[in-house]
Amino acid sequence: MSIPHPLPPAATPQGWLHRIRRRLVGSPRDPGDPRWAHRLSLTALLAWIGLGADGLSSSAYGPEEAFKALAGHTHLAVPLAVATAATVFLLAGA
Repeated sequence: MSIPHPLPPAATPQGWLHRIRRRLVGSPRDPGDPRWAHRLSLTALLAWIGLGADGLSSSAYGPEEAFKALAGHTHLAVPLAVATAATVFLLAGA
């Protein structure tokens, strides 16, 4: 009587899920690897630049569009101006 061979790890459901997770998340990283720290720093720098550009465009085009959206509700203009100024101040200071 022969003993059936078990399925290879990649064919088992656990191996299959593990492969999908590796594709989506990636392999484990070594925190001591200098290449990993460089890539992480570069990612943070690019995100900071992107967020700054988004904040600048919002402060340039957002207020005009907000005032256009007020249409006949002029009593909301002063609170909107205060909120807009606070937002621009926070973006400039951050």
